[in-house]
Amino acid sequence: MATVRKARALLLAAISFAAFVSAGCGPWGPQGIFAGGPLAGEVAPTPADWSFTDALPLIAIETRGAWFRHSVTILCVAADGKLYVMARHAPTKRWVQDVIADPRVRLAIGDAIYEGRAVRVDDAGDAPGVARAFLRKYVGVEAEHARALGGAPAPGDDRAEVWTFRIDPPEPAS
Repeated sequence: MATVRKARALLLAAISFAAFVSAGCGPWGPQGIFAGGPLAGEVAPTPADWSFTDALPLIAIETRGAWFRHSVTILCVAADGKLYVMARHAPTKRWVQDVIADPRVRLAIGDAIYEGRAVRVDDAGDAPGVARAFLRKYVGVEAEHARALGGAPAPGDDRAEVWTFRIDPPEPAS
């Protein structure tokens, strides 16, 4: 009887491990819509112009959590050569909370890994140009007077709280 219990426990452990791996929760970058761990690959020099990202619908971002590195796929746009990433329902996103605590990030774009620092921007700064770039890239619309949907929605407003982050070059190593 003990052998049967051990076999069942081993089978349950194998099934749990397979579910864990298939959910993209392993020690590698994100797998589609599933979050992952550290991004794998050599770090490339930080580009001066991020416009090449307009050819890609999604990139991956890796953040530094309290215990582990965390990575997800996200939307990105380039505006005036700078790279921006957005978070819808931002306060509920783990990667956003990680970036608030530690702005150092790594990005997987195509086959390259880039290091950077995520800096939150608002409507008064970069965000209007980002809103236009977002509409151009993801909706195919030119909207000269577009403005970002930023900050907390008003009570009763069902729009999502969207935060925008500019990816700056990493801090120099000291």
